[in-house]
Amino acid sequence: MKSRHLLPATLTTTLVIAASAFSTPSTPSSPIYNTIQSSSSLLDPITGKELTSPILSSAAENSKKTLVVVLPQLGEFDSSEYCEFLIAAEQSLEENNIELQVVGIGDTTAAQNFCDFTGLSPERLCIDPSGSLHKELNVHCGPNFSVPDGITDDVLKFFLRQLPGGIPTDEEQVRPIATSWLNYLAMCAGIGAPGTLQEILRGYFGDKNAPERFRDDDVVKAGFITIGPGVGPTKIGPLSYQQWFADEKGYQRPVELATVRLKNMVEVLTKWDEYVSNYNAISLRGATYLFDEDGKELYSYKSRGVLTYSETMARPLSFLSPYIGEDVARNPLGLEDNGGGDLVRGRGVLKPAGKLMSFLSFLFKLENKLQAQLLGADDADYAAARKDIEDTLSSNKIVVYTYLLSPFSGETLAVLDEIGADYETVEVGLEWFLLDKEKSVLRAELLKMTGQSSLPHVFIDGKHVGGLFTGSSDGNFPGLAGLKESGELQKMVDN
Repeated sequence: MKSRHLLPATLTTTLVIAASAFSTPSTPSSPIYNTIQSSSSLLDPITGKELTSPILSSAAENSKKTLVVVLPQLGEFDSSEYCEFLIAAEQSLEENNIELQVVGIGDTTAAQNFCDFTGLSPERLCIDPSGSLHKELNVHCGPNFSVPDGITDDVLKFFLRQLPGGIPTDEEQVRPIATSWLNYLAMCAGIGAPGTLQEILRGYFGDKNAPERFRDDDVVKAGFITIGPGVGPTKIGPLSYQQWFADEKGYQRPVELATVRLKNMVEVLTKWDEYVSNYNAISLRGATYLFDEDGKELYSYKSRGVLTYSETMARPLSFLSPYIGEDVARNPLGLEDNGGGDLVRGRGVLKPAGKLMSFLSFLFKLENKLQAQLLGADDADYAAARKDIEDTLSSNKIVVYTYLLSPFSGETLAVLDEIGADYETVEVGLEWFLLDKEKSVLRAELLKMTGQSSLPHVFIDGKHVGGLFTGSSDGNFPGLAGLKESGELQKMVDN
């Protein structure tokens, strides 16, 4: 019998400890990572064939973090809006060793249109025509409504006939597609979709916590409507006008985001059949995952509504701040971003109201002259009023003629207070219809001198710069609020 030579126990223990010191422990990747890595439903966006390799490397082979963005339909407004931020941050992702991979529901035609429109590289995109990965990831799909059995297919066909895509040719798909639409439309109405209505309203009313969203050279055309370049010029058929917030900078202005979404909507609706190929998947939402080099989950978020692709919609990529830096993560588009600045007076609902008042200027001019005449004013009264105005202007750098009850007058003084200006206030009266003869003549003489019938009147260094939102009659000044927005007001005050 051959004898066996055993190592001493102490030596065996030493070897085991040494071996373990030089071996790399295996760190299990997250279940989500494994689900995405092993998915067989993902196709090449160009060929439409199965991928030759998984979109995620095995944890042992991976040397980068991976950002996986699972989009809903490529024809969904969320998708193009989200990708605009991702593309803008792509260089920073690469510089910080983060691989971007996007998955969207659609076919090769949808993928080509989507990449052409957004600028996303096809190398970053995989398509999931059936939404199988979405279902494996258990993404949100609405309030989970179902069509009651009592509703006939004929009724559902009438319902579908009103929607993009119409009635499916396959009779067996009528009820499933109607169910998908039912859940999607419910989400659009905010049902089973937290944050959707809030986000829709944010697009129209603006957001001081978000940077600008529309570039100065951007133009959107939707039928007979043209918006741009920039957020100001708007044309509706033969009617052209300037948006009242056009001179404001540094934050997401009213209807600015809604205009971006209009651009995306026009793209999709004019190519609907090319973008949407699977109506059964319309209600499926998206998700975002960030994995480390070992496949461990660093961040995850599942959208629960329409236009809610991020948990921080004002700054959708904020979750990337620890990895790519705050500057890019918080404002990847690089547009102006100062929360509207510290000087916020002279904005809000008074601004459009002031613009509308200008349409009534001819009536106020007639009333202005008539009121002084009815109160018995003569030439001597007008001469005295003119001298009083000239003396006041020569004695003060800034003079403001106001009505005590006018919100426009109050806001004018607030704008000047905000920048620390010293000024002289002349209260003409409580309101125009409460003026005596002397004050009526003063107001009439201001009209004669400036061509402006309404108050407040603002003079700087003897020059009439207009009112709060009304510019000077010679066109040299846009009014006090306009001067503030351009930065000229501070210069004039300091000069």
